[in-house]
Amino acid sequence: MSGPQLLTGEIVTMDPRRPRVEALALDGGRVVGWGSRAEAAAALPAGTPAQALPGTVVPGLIDSHVHMLWGGRDRDRVELAGSASVAELLERIRRFAAERPDDPWIVGSAGVDAERLAERRFPTRAELDEAAGGRPLFLDRRAHDALVNSAALAAAGIGRDTPDPPGGVIERDGDGEATGLLVERPAAELVERMLPEATVADRMRWLRAIQPTFHAVGITSICDPALLPEEMLAYEASLAAGELKVRTTMMPLGDGEVDPAERIAAFQAAGVDLDREQPLLRVGPLKLFGDGGGSLATALLHEPWPGTDGYHGNLTTSREGLHAYAQWCAANGRGLGVHCVGDAAIDMVLDAFAAADAAHGPIAPLGFTLIHAYLWPSAAAIRRTRELGVLVATQAPLQWSFGRGLIERFGAEAIGRAHPFRSWLEAGVTVGGGSDGPGEKLAPLFSLWQLQARTVDGFDEPVGLDEAASAEQALALYTTGAAAITGMPRTGRLAPGCEADLAVLDVDPLRAPPAACRDGRVLKTIVGGEVVHED
Repeated sequence: MSGPQLLTGEIVTMDPRRPRVEALALDGGRVVGWGSRAEAAAALPAGTPAQALPGTVVPGLIDSHVHMLWGGRDRDRVELAGSASVAELLERIRRFAAERPDDPWIVGSAGVDAERLAERRFPTRAELDEAAGGRPLFLDRRAHDALVNSAALAAAGIGRDTPDPPGGVIERDGDGEATGLLVERPAAELVERMLPEATVADRMRWLRAIQPTFHAVGITSICDPALLPEEMLAYEASLAAGELKVRTTMMPLGDGEVDPAERIAAFQAAGVDLDREQPLLRVGPLKLFGDGGGSLATALLHEPWPGTDGYHGNLTTSREGLHAYAQWCAANGRGLGVHCVGDAAIDMVLDAFAAADAAHGPIAPLGFTLIHAYLWPSAAAIRRTRELGVLVATQAPLQWSFGRGLIERFGAEAIGRAHPFRSWLEAGVTVGGGSDGPGEKLAPLFSLWQLQARTVDGFDEPVGLDEAASAEQALALYTTGAAAITGMPRTGRLAPGCEADLAVLDVDPLRAPPAACRDGRVLKTIVGGEVVHED
């Protein structure tokens, strides 16, 4: 635990009582004083030396939806993001396979979209067979879909007669043969469960490896969604070993095909403490996948997807399963976060939340959350979200990364209405910012720019500036707003009683032009009074 510290500088507190101060007093990992240098010094032992901080100090930045553990895991996998063509993607697999000749499986992260590849298609099953050299191959696509080869399909026993699992699709060609694309988690998990099991030590190593990346961009707190029991145990082990340096809210992954009480019992039987509530590690709402993704062309929409024969998207969790979880969580005092991208999915989730609210009293204090919710939530949906006290976890970088493909499908005007940041905020909805990373756009400073600029990778003009956030709103999304999503009320602000989490920036995010945030650097990151990053 850190001792007394007197810090001076240009300090943004995100507390309306004193938006800016010239000094902070820290002790025992908390802020104990603020204001002028004299006011802050009065809260510390006489003679405590002052340390002048450069740039602008803001509360430690918070990512309300990021897969930190998986980011560490992916360092052990072949990374295919950024591949410009199918040929390059296959060559990366070949090189990785050659470097690891003894691995029984080739596993990778395929954060690529067909329209970003020169051939404008995914690799075929035969191409993946060749690149993997006969070994089974599993390529995860953003925790939703998967690309696999023939050996992987055989290992999972997937053949012509294998039925689609509830909530997922085994894509097939005209002859009924699996193409190697498994759509949505229930289908991907048919193969994923065959992968060699990682150990707790493996997962602890992943967390050690990835946390410096978060500190380097000023992130001090996160919400890690969709965790399995063994992944939550790795977080607990890292905490016990003194290795967890990013405050983490863990979201256990539910299963709409399994009774929620049974699902909870499975976590408890594995030894997970579902009531954990500590400054560095807590258990938050359960997580469900409601639909697919915008970039995957599987989000559940009221209108059919363009260019399809009436396809509205994927219903990953059934309506019955969603209502069962919402009712159970509300009755048992737990929150529920649901991945819902498309307008139809958003309405479906809100229906379940409203029914739970009516049956079991207010759900607002429990942390019921819409996750993503970016493809055209209606004005009525936004109003219902506010009335129910439902939170929204949004990710500005997705507009940058996925916008090109969505513009090609729907047009720039329609995508300008997506990601309605300003509409959510002006309606009074509590919104938390995030990245859905890790990835190249993990840095909150990039998101502060993107929230104001509303740009799309590959396009010169912004889209939907009517939905742009102000500088103040943007910073609030990654501080006070995200703190509401993580359920850590002593984070996101710098006031007496708050955690001593700070990010020292070379740019003032409230006074500099937005583009300065895009190019800004984090000079120092402090968690609980301890310096964890210094540039």
